[in-house]
Amino acid sequence: MKKIITLLVISFSGIVSAQSPALAPSIPATDVYHGIEVVDEYRNLENLEDSAVIDWMKNQTTYTEATLKSISKRNEFLNRMLNIDKKTEFFYGAINTTTDGTNFYTKMRNDETYRKLYCKKGLNGKEQLLFDPKDFKPGSHKNYVISYYKPAKDGSKVVIALTEGGKEIAEVVIFDVLKNKMLPEIITNTWPSGIGGISWLPDNSGIVYVHIPNIDMKSDDFIMNTKSVVYKLGSNPNTIKDIFSISNNPELKLDKADLPIVTIPQKFNNYIFGRVGGATPYSDYFYANVVDVYNDKVIWKPFFKKEEKIKSFIIDGNDVIFISENNNKSQLCKTSLDSPNFSTPEVIIKEIKDEIIDDVVKTKDGFFFTTVKNGVVANFYFYNGQDYKKINLPTPSGKIRMQTISEDVSDIWISCAGWTQDRKRYKYDIKTDTLKPEDYREQSDYSEYDDIVVEEIEIKTHDGLALPLTIIHKKGLDKNGKNRVIMDGYGAYGDSNDAYFNPYSLLWVLDGGILVHTHVRGGGEKGDAWHKGGFKKTKPNTWKDFISSAEYLIKEKYTSLEYLGVEGASAGGILIARAITERPDLFKAAVINVGSINAVRAEIAPNGPNNIKEFGTVENEEEFKALLEMDAFHHIKKGTKYPATLITAGMNDPRVIAWIPAKFAAKLQVNNSGDNPIFLNVGMENGHGGDVTYDKLYDKLADSYAFFYWQLGHPDYKLKKE
Repeated sequence: MKKIITLLVISFSGIVSAQSPALAPSIPATDVYHGIEVVDEYRNLENLEDSAVIDWMKNQTTYTEATLKSISKRNEFLNRMLNIDKKTEFFYGAINTTTDGTNFYTKMRNDETYRKLYCKKGLNGKEQLLFDPKDFKPGSHKNYVISYYKPAKDGSKVVIALTEGGKEIAEVVIFDVLKNKMLPEIITNTWPSGIGGISWLPDNSGIVYVHIPNIDMKSDDFIMNTKSVVYKLGSNPNTIKDIFSISNNPELKLDKADLPIVTIPQKFNNYIFGRVGGATPYSDYFYANVVDVYNDKVIWKPFFKKEEKIKSFIIDGNDVIFISENNNKSQLCKTSLDSPNFSTPEVIIKEIKDEIIDDVVKTKDGFFFTTVKNGVVANFYFYNGQDYKKINLPTPSGKIRMQTISEDVSDIWISCAGWTQDRKRYKYDIKTDTLKPEDYREQSDYSEYDDIVVEEIEIKTHDGLALPLTIIHKKGLDKNGKNRVIMDGYGAYGDSNDAYFNPYSLLWVLDGGILVHTHVRGGGEKGDAWHKGGFKKTKPNTWKDFISSAEYLIKEKYTSLEYLGVEGASAGGILIARAITERPDLFKAAVINVGSINAVRAEIAPNGPNNIKEFGTVENEEEFKALLEMDAFHHIKKGTKYPATLITAGMNDPRVIAWIPAKFAAKLQVNNSGDNPIFLNVGMENGHGGDVTYDKLYDKLADSYAFFYWQLGHPDYKLKKE
């Protein structure tokens, strides 16, 4: 379908300057898709092997970082973030409790930059340091971080994934908790934090994980032909025992870009479940007997199809309890495991008005499930097999996470969090119908945020739908049109813009600014229909919803054009970049972090084929036209005044390769007619944003907020004069 007409290849070394970086030279290529010519002015920047391309990126980065760090009060903002951290001596990750009562968690001291893995028995047991990443390959001089861990069901062992430089592809080790020692084997070529996680076999004799044959981001086969494999403890980790893949299971007719993922539910050990993962909320599922994992070939039986829109499921004896989103209804259903009927199952919890069922778990007393409204208001329910009731929360929550250890006991914990509320853990007592705090982690005093108000409202979209909008500001807000606003959004994969607590962003609010979280179509805030409303050919609704949100804020005098900043990351880059190219007059400043903003070329990039299910392929004419419409790079127009824009990329990013943001920055710089600056910052040792030490994360946060303060006119944030 595609034909390259022309592509000039020349070198352009020596034309950039660290003090004032030169514009990137344009070496166009013209492609023809379904009879439509598309000119790519910066195809040359896709060659990351060209030292001149790298030099241009480095010079852009040097200039950007020097400029941002010269903003007055920038370092003061960074110190304010660090002072927030000093409220407690330690920072803890989520708690994972095993059947023997052992709690596993990550922790770091407030003056450290990375987390270590610990465990302790119960609430009052002796704390045991299990793993310090600095002890992993100490001679390599690399800064490893823990990206994922998974304890065995009985707490006897824990598997730990380690990455460095933001690469996300991990090396995996196994720690024997009872013997307090690391096993000698190291597993490579896997990505548990992003693809499939890791499952322990019921007898703890081994693990199941996703093996990636090719982890070279420069290769066309990067993350292709992945396979779920079983590793038996003590065996050679280089001997791959394939149990679910395109090669092992040709009868399933998988594509090389599919992600065959096997999971073993810790609370139900008779079966293993295989699914074809990828960038989609629903998957085709298969099942097999767990005793077959070490056989020469695992025989998979069909379980359910992605068309049946099953969000998640648990096994209860011979019943499958599952969350169905079929027919645009969020319901809890039941069917038989022996002869499953997912199309017309028994409905045990009918649709609850305006609420989406988010998760379900089982204890010996019955079922607990959570719901969420508009992605930001969560509820907690109990179902005894006949009736269900809402459980009163000790504090309003935007997101609830449930944890149980066994279906044979009553123990259940929930963690609650919100926009202005840090995560808190509670244990539910079914006898007294109460939630009591049960957490040994320090709780910070964030009383300075007591006067912050969260407005959860709905406004009208351009086509008349109710669009959720979260507006966060101080009490007594003066709607005079002069408030500085940072508005963010995502809108892809059916993922909701969940309520989360970020004490650093709330500093912006303390300084009189407003934070706005949009819940645009393409996300899952209102179920499958909301996702499909911003999907492939309907993708324009995503940025149109965002534009409607901006217009509302201006109309209601929360802010005005010169005080409105916008921000998005990854697939949210489509949203932000198309918003500022569609309505450059509407925004004053934008930050696009590792944004996927060259949709027409995305599928030839690493990880690109995995996103075809969400965004489409250029091989299909209708989908190509949708991709072209969502491609912000191709909507940049010469002679247009664009907002001040900060664009970031990571050279080790396996999700959005660095040349995608770089091309957008290059074209925006040369076509921008106004005085608003366009910055590019490429982290040469960074990835997609996570899996780096916290000092790097804080540094980037300080850059972004200083940029917004400066560009939105805060009098204390100005460029220092040389």
